[in-house]
Parts: sequence; structure tokens; C-alpha cells
Amino acid sequence: MKTKTQFIATLLLFLLSTALLHAQELKPRVTWGKEFEAPRRSSLNDIVGFDKSGIYAIKERYGFTSSTRRFTLEHYDPTFKPTRSFDLDLKHDGKDALLEMVLQLHNKLYLFSSVRDTRVDKNMLFVQEINKSTLEPMPNARQIAEIDFTGKSSSNSGGFAIKVSRDSSKVMVFYSLPYAKNEPESFGFQVLDDTMTPLWNKEVKLPYADGLFTIESTRVDNEGDVYLLAVIYKDKRKSKRHGLPNYTYNVFAFLNKGTEAKEYPISLEDRFLTDMQIEILNNKNLICAGFYSEKGTNSIRGSYFLTVDAATKEIKTKSFKEFGIDFITQNMKEGEADRARRKEKNGDENEMLEYDLDKLLVGKDGSAMLIGEQYYMTTSTSNMMMNGMMQNYTTYHYNYNDIIVVKIDPAGQISWAEKIAKRQHTIDDGGFYSSYTMSIVKGRLCFIFNDNRKNATYTGTGKVYNYSPASRNENSMIMLVSIDQQGKQVREPLFGALDMEVTTRPKVCEQISSTQVILFGQRKKTQQFARVEFGE
Repeated sequence: MKTKTQFIATLLLFLLSTALLHAQELKPRVTWGKEFEAPRRSSLNDIVGFDKSGIYAIKERYGFTSSTRRFTLEHYDPTFKPTRSFDLDLKHDGKDALLEMVLQLHNKLYLFSSVRDTRVDKNMLFVQEINKSTLEPMPNARQIAEIDFTGKSSSNSGGFAIKVSRDSSKVMVFYSLPYAKNEPESFGFQVLDDTMTPLWNKEVKLPYADGLFTIESTRVDNEGDVYLLAVIYKDKRKSKRHGLPNYTYNVFAFLNKGTEAKEYPISLEDRFLTDMQIEILNNKNLICAGFYSEKGTNSIRGSYFLTVDAATKEIKTKSFKEFGIDFITQNMKEGEADRARRKEKNGDENEMLEYDLDKLLVGKDGSAMLIGEQYYMTTSTSNMMMNGMMQNYTTYHYNYNDIIVVKIDPAGQISWAEKIAKRQHTIDDGGFYSSYTMSIVKGRLCFIFNDNRKNATYTGTGKVYNYSPASRNENSMIMLVSIDQQGKQVREPLFGALDMEVTTRPKVCEQISSTQVILFGQRKKTQQFARVEFGE
């Protein structure tokens, strides 16, 4: 189940276009609500909405399998006191339903849920408004999409994803259709208005075998046109052939209620485009941006930014920024930095490993920001004696490290790239307390994450100390790093770990207004919300 507060996307678009012009002092102030006790195997899944009465959140109770997960919709007043809740044990026509999403649109909450009915071999998606006074879904749920999986197993019954346009006027339901080996890729979508009234739908079969075609992301624009970003492999599903890229990124556009289709191949000679995101401008032109490599798909050498003419399919503007040696060695230990500089001097290319592109933020003036994070998982195996027998035990290592930010000016040229120091190595926890939450406040990009206190005065050189929730002590704190429009960083602690009984979970924190970010933390059964307010 995925949830999303659409307000955040709209806020980021507005602030990126306006507030970045006038950066101000942040003056953060943290106010914590009262602690409350929750079942041990439960946590916040997402903050899904807010209004003057408080915030709306999805809580999740974990089971040992996905079928035993349980969700509850909860409301908290402005002091974060819980006021009411409703268990989302959903059914349609007596059949158990799966929670897909809770979405806030124009101060209303909508619940999307699906039913996989093996009696008729149908996977059906429903939508219904939520009564904010009781948190109960209103009756008479409307079916808005259907997948026929006749002749296929229930595990091959397709799935749904929901996206909203940047102005919140259109909602798109994308659904992947059941697949068969070596058959063409097929999918469908249903476009609705902001009252959940269907506008048009279409099912598409493309001449690409399922194994050679992967959909990376989907978009719906303010006019209700649909865009898909896909990776297409040339022959076999591998990244290289004869040392060159064996794939292309393609954008597929379905326009005028699906009556017109266009395809935009996006490739750059001799460069591996390792990551891409797209946005659609008001004039229908495409923005494609991300990272590239000279070597393959697991490392990055620089960033790129392209605008594509919607009518001619030609690339109108194109800019690249190769990461310089100063940027690459930023946040390295002295010995590592020396080795990287020697490698560069000898003509060997330095590339940065395992960075994922998280966000592409586009302003109304054509400026943009790329935000990425270094993330990778490794395993180690050891032997241990259990019940008199030697058995293998696998340990999973989760690494969430530096954040990178790339600024593109309105002319499409890359102005600067900056790296935020962060080390978060944890074991067997899925990165529960790792990564970051991002907001835009008073003209600055703001990143909040758990950190080691020794990094509070870090300036970009030397050792970056690791944060681990297992060592919750005086060395742990929640850090705020802000970047202004010139790429200048300010690093300041918000509070220390021992100041509170809970540990912050950045992945589920949320910006709810131009000057407020909601934090959530937990430790064992104790859970707690906080408000970060950025003063005048």
C-alpha cells in the first residue's frame, strides 16, 4: 500500500518557482506532542492529509506476511493528541479488499482499494470518499478500473498505481496487465477528474517483449494526457553490448483522450543514462533529467538536463555537468581523496557508486533541482551453532549515505552540484531510521535526517561518522542541512537523541505548509509526533 499527500508536490512546485528568489534565515523551532503507546509491531505508514483540525495518518500493524498487515486511519489534533481512528478492514460485495492508497484532494480524502476475485478472474479497483468526521469510507464505492486475468494465476493478476497532475485537477490510474513469457508488453490507464469522475481510458499493447521492456515512471498532466517513461533493451536484458549501452529510455505519450500516441526515444551517444525522471511543462514540452555514466549502470559521472519539443520530438536544450574532482572527493577521508586525485591525474575516470535519483523538481520559470541519495544493500554470511548443528546466518547491511543536489537554471544549464555528508549503516532493519525527509522553506532546500553528533560542524573534508540507531546515545542527533540557491550549505542540529524517548523516522515525515514540517518518531511501543516551525 502506498500513500501520498498531493499537497506536497504542489507546494514544492510553487516554492521552487518563487521562494528560492528570497532566501531567509530559517530559525527552526521544534514542538513535540505527548508520547503515546502503540502496539509494538506497529508504526506510521504515511501522513495522508491535514486541515485546520489536525493531521490524518495511516498506521500499519505488521504481520509475518503481507496478507496479515492491517491498516488504521487516524486523526490527530494540532497538539498531536489522537482524536479518532477507523480500522481499514475493507470489503466489497463480501470480498476482502486491499488498501491501495489514501489521497487528499481539495480538502477531501479519497480511499482507493482493490479486490482480486478469483471466481470471475477480475482484479477491480474502487474509490470512495472518506467521511472526515468519522474516518469511515462512505458507502457506494465506485469501480473505476478492472483487469481481466482469465487463464492466468491470481499471482499474475496485474496491479494498480495512482498518480495526480501537478495542479491536482486530474487523477490517473495506471494498471499493468497480466503477462506471458515473450509476449508484448501491455497495460492500461483510466483518467479521472478531481471529483473521481472517469474521463477516458485506454488499454495499450506495445511491440516489446515483457522481458525487454520496463516502465520506470508514469505522469498525467494538467490536461489529462498520460506519459510513460520506459527502458527498452535492444536484444537481451543487459546494460552493455560491445561496451556500449544496450538500452534506451523512451517516453510514450497518449494524448487527446488516448486517440493520439507519440514515442520519444531519449538516448545520448556513448553515455549510459543511469537514472532519469520526467516532467511535462505547460507547453507540453518534456523535461528529462538525471545521471549519466561512462562505464555502466552502477556508477555516475555527472548529471544531464534535456528539454524535448513535443511536436518535433527534437531535443531543444541539452546540458551536462561532469562531476569535478572537488565534488567527487567532497566528504571523503584524506587518504581516499588523495587516491581519487591521483587516479584523475593519471587519466582514469572517477565515478560515484550507487546513487539513486529521488526527485526532479521543476519550477514555473523552467528552473529545476535534481535530488539523489547513495543507497545500497550488501550481505555477509557467518556460521553459528544452533541446536547442535552449524548453520549459515545471513546479515543484511543497509547503507544510506550522501545526498546530492544539482541546480539547473531557467535556460537549462546546470549551475552547480553539491553533496551533503551523511553516513547511515544499519543491520537487519530495512533502513527503518535511515534516509531523509526534504522540504522547501524560505527559499532553501531543507534535509532532515538522523546523524552522528560528531558531524555537526562537518565542512566537507575528513571522516564522516556513522549514525546507527543501535547506538542511541549522546552521539546521536537529528540534523537539519539547508542549501540556498547558490548551493551554500548550512548545517545545524535540531535536537539530540537523548532529548526525546523516541527516534525519528525521516522516511515518513512530511511538509504540510510553507513553514511547517511534521516529524514522527518511535522507540519500542512509544510513539510521538512533532512540529518543526520555521519562524520569521
